[in-house]
Amino acid sequence: MSEFGSWRFARATAADAPAVAAFQTMVWDQTYSGLIAEEMLAATSTDRTSRWTERISTGERDVTLARIGSEIVGVASTSKGTPPHYGLPSTELCSFSLRTDVRGTGLADQLLREAIGREDAHLLVFDVNERARRFYRRHGFVSFGDPQLDEGTGLMERRMVRSHFGASEFST
Repeated sequence: MSEFGSWRFARATAADAPAVAAFQTMVWDQTYSGLIAEEMLAATSTDRTSRWTERISTGERDVTLARIGSEIVGVASTSKGTPPHYGLPSTELCSFSLRTDVRGTGLADQLLREAIGREDAHLLVFDVNERARRFYRRHGFVSFGDPQLDEGTGLMERRMVRSHFGASEFST
């Protein structure tokens, strides 16, 4: 566990899965209400606890928690493995969420450092989430390829890549 200001960072264990699932549901409701059909938004909260328990306990995801006191205020999850295509970095930032009241405090910068450091990485981000896209660009990520439809939400998303060995090769 490490600390930065009043924030504490730790790796999640399977025991944290219910809290991670509840946090993700809350953040998705805050961020995407009105952007995603309400039925789809409600469906995203179904069975999150078992998915997070499996992801964490099997090592499929490495989950970093940011807390103030005992409250989770941020969650980042990564996976490592065979790059999906085009020689992308093996680290994928799979999810990255903050509670709305801690946005703009510097927590996001520190949570990203705790989760992936300065590693090369890739991620998918919804086109409608311009705030997130600006954040990732500020941290060296560039768009890669054409936007694609996320079937689960009906939103367009794009891949972004950070590569210290020729980031411009991924720029589109």
